[in-house]
Amino acid sequence: MTQPGRHRGGGGSSPLGAVGMSAAGVVAGFVIVALVVFFGVKVFGHDGNDPTASSPTNSQGANGTGGTGAAVIPVPDVPKSVLAKLPRATTDGKVSKAPIDLTSASDGRTIEVAQDMPAFAEPGADPIAVIPDKQIGSTTWLPVIRTQAGWAQVRLPSRPNGATAWIPEAGLGQARTKWAVTVKLDKGTITVTHDGTSKGTWPIGQGKPSTPTPVGQTFLLSGFVDPEQNFSPVIYALGAHSDTLDSYGGGPGTVAVHGWPTEDGRNGHVSHGCVRVPDAALKLFAKLPTGTPVDIVA
Repeated sequence: MTQPGRHRGGGGSSPLGAVGMSAAGVVAGFVIVALVVFFGVKVFGHDGNDPTASSPTNSQGANGTGGTGAAVIPVPDVPKSVLAKLPRATTDGKVSKAPIDLTSASDGRTIEVAQDMPAFAEPGADPIAVIPDKQIGSTTWLPVIRTQAGWAQVRLPSRPNGATAWIPEAGLGQARTKWAVTVKLDKGTITVTHDGTSKGTWPIGQGKPSTPTPVGQTFLLSGFVDPEQNFSPVIYALGAHSDTLDSYGGGPGTVAVHGWPTEDGRNGHVSHGCVRVPDAALKLFAKLPTGTPVDIVA
C-alpha cells in the first residue's frame, strides 16, 4: 500500500517526543569527541517523509528493475525460532551477510518498516536480519535503492557501512522526499538541497586522519536532543559508522551530524568521524525526514 509522505515537524522547529531510553543504549558510542551520557533524551518527531513530495505509484524504484507487470517473488515463511537468532538491523548491530552497496542513490524514495520484519540478502532467499520498527526512538524509514518483483532493496543502519537488504513491499508505507544532503570532505562543506535547489552550504568539521569520516551513500536515521549536552544538544544520527573505531564511549561508533560551541571546533579535521556543523545547518536539518539520503564524498 502506497501512503503519502508525512513529516511531523514542519518548519525549523520539529516537535519533540519524550522517550524512555537508557544512557548506554541510546547514544554512548556516537563518534563524538567526549563520552556521552544522555538521560531523558527527546527524539525529534520528524519520522515520516516530506508531505510535498510525490509518492511512488508502482513498484518501479529509483534504480528499479521490475515494474508492476513483473511476477512477484513469494515471501518465504520464516519461523519465529529462526527470527530469534537473526541479528537486528540497528545502529548497534552488525549484519555480516548483508550485500554491500555504497554507491547506489535512493533518489529520495523511502519505505516504512511499521513492524519488526525479516530482511533478506536476495528476494525470496534466506533471511539475514530482522529490521525493527523503531530506530533510536524514531519510526523506521529506510531508503530504497532499487526494486524487483514486489521487493525493495533498502539501506540498513547497521555495520558494515553500505549494508543493504531486500524486504517485500506489500503493505508497507512508501514516500519520496525531495530533501538531500551532500558532504564534500575535500571541500570541507555540507550542502542541503530541496528538489535539487540548494538551501544552504556550510563549512564542516570532519574526522581526523586517524579517524576519518566514512565515505559513501548513507541516510538520516534519527534526530534527538539532550539539553544537558553543552557541545551540541541536537544530534542527527546517520546510517554509517566509523571505519577505524569499533566503538567509542562504549557504543557502536555511529557517525552523526551535530554542532560545536566554537568555530575552530567546527572546521577542519577535528572529530572522531562525525560531521560538525553550525547552528544554521542544524536548524535546516530539523526539516529533514528520516530516510533522507546523505552522500558523503571524498
